[in-house]
Amino acid sequence: MVGEGGSTVTLTRELRWLIASAVVAGALILGYAAAGGADYKPAAPPDPCRARNWPKPNDFTEQAALSALDGAACKLGVSREQLGLAFTSKDRLKQFQKDQGFSDGQIQDAARAGILRAVDDAERSGEISGFEAIALRLAARVVPVDRLIELVQQGLGG
Repeated sequence: MVGEGGSTVTLTRELRWLIASAVVAGALILGYAAAGGADYKPAAPPDPCRARNWPKPNDFTEQAALSALDGAACKLGVSREQLGLAFTSKDRLKQFQKDQGFSDGQIQDAARAGILRAVDDAERSGEISGFEAIALRLAARVVPVDRLIELVQQGLGG
């Protein structure tokens, strides 16, 4: 290369690699932007208050746990994902309660609402009969909440 005043500038091997890397990086950035990458926004979590349709075929236990989480999350006004993480252990649930300012009673009410929601979703999806739904709703009203939470945790593989 010829520099100022006619002097010759030689590019070292390292400098050539650096320039080539910068060109490739610039091309990647431009390609990403041209493909719409500048407009990317992560998808919002699904609304836990919307009815849940169970796909066919399905894993009944998993779908029931997800429906229960949806119902409880809707009652508490949080995402299913937040609540699902909280339900993975008693310590996490206590920390979640503390962080969100929920009382034990609110968590218990939400857990019952979640189980009732799971029963409704299962009946609507044809997974259980009307008679089974009645029996499960009755059980959800009388079974201790700690046991209901354990059932949801088991359904999530916990």
